[in-house]
Amino acid sequence: IYSASPEIQILDNENASDNKIDSHLAGSLYDMLPAIPQNARPAGEWNTIVIRIKDGRVTHSQNGEKVVEYELWTHEWDEMIENSKFRDFPGFTAGIPREGYIGLQDHGYTIWFRNIRIREL
Repeated sequence: IYSASPEIQILDNENASDNKIDSHLAGSLYDMLPAIPQNARPAGEWNTIVIRIKDGRVTHSQNGEKVVEYELWTHEWDEMIENSKFRDFPGFTAGIPREGYIGLQDHGYTIWFRNIRIREL
């Protein structure tokens, strides 16, 4: 999934080995935009995440606060990709579906999800 689509990071910020880079912390658009404010709750507590996509405009909200905002398929989007590790993934921009898909991935650690809802806007 990570090599073909944008990713909101879900992570234990305190104990993750990848916690030194702001755009790798919870709520961030992974390796592209940091979540501001960084309001993730500690491991063992539930975080509420809302991802809203309408006409290519994307917002990440974490625990009731908007933390990231960007627009897909724009010049700024292309620049963010070029300045990230995804510049080396040739299918990254071509692989982003314009509708109908959501993916969940893990990297071998325990994670829990609850109350996942998808609505058409």
